[in-house]
Amino acid sequence: MKKNLLLLCMLFVAITMNAQFTVEDGDGNPIVDGDIAVFNIAADFSESSLDFFVNNTSATDDINMKIEFVSALNADGSKMELCFGLCYTGIIIGQVYPPGSDVVTIAPGGQTLPGNHMYNFELGDGVNPVEYVFRFYQVDGGGNEIGTPLSMTYRYDPTLSVNDVNKLDVAVKSTVVTSELELSINEDVDLVIYDLQGRVVQQEKLSVGQQSISVSNLRSQMYLLHFSNDRGISETTKIVVK
Repeated sequence: MKKNLLLLCMLFVAITMNAQFTVEDGDGNPIVDGDIAVFNIAADFSESSLDFFVNNTSATDDINMKIEFVSALNADGSKMELCFGLCYTGIIIGQVYPPGSDVVTIAPGGQTLPGNHMYNFELGDGVNPVEYVFRFYQVDGGGNEIGTPLSMTYRYDPTLSVNDVNKLDVAVKSTVVTSELELSINEDVDLVIYDLQGRVVQQEKLSVGQQSISVSNLRSQMYLLHFSNDRGISETTKIVVK
């Protein structure tokens, strides 16, 4: 009996240590770990601002969130604006936001308010991309990091045309599937399928053409399809396997 109680306690601790948050862009599209958001009009806020929301997936507990500015390529952060709770213009590599002991607290089942975004106004040399890597993570009441973080990259690529930005030539024929996922692929892409806990359940390399992917091994529930190409552009779509 004592062993069973110990196992139950250990399981509870493991569950509560898991990340209790998801991130999505301003259009409600999920942002998953490793995503790259690509923009090419750094001088136009409406075209190059990545609006985002953080969601608390716990139905019972508040969560406390921070974002770390991990690294930059061809930039130093002086021309990047990060708004998370408050707005910070001219951010510092290695710094976390909100700084110090401040956090963004999200109520159970809640979402951050509108206005949080990343916006680059560093034009670079006009040839090479400018990149910023950010890490979303959760902390406990003492400020200690817990759970699983989510890292993503904001990229300004001056060589892309407006029509190339953040668009993949991929079509999902139906978002409700049984045993086969039907896709129309017009460029080579990688596909990673995640469950709602962020675990990878299936991976595929897809070539141009009509593709039929077996998902008969997946349980009946919602999944995230994460497509990416060799230009660093990615796209995420939700499906339901019945």
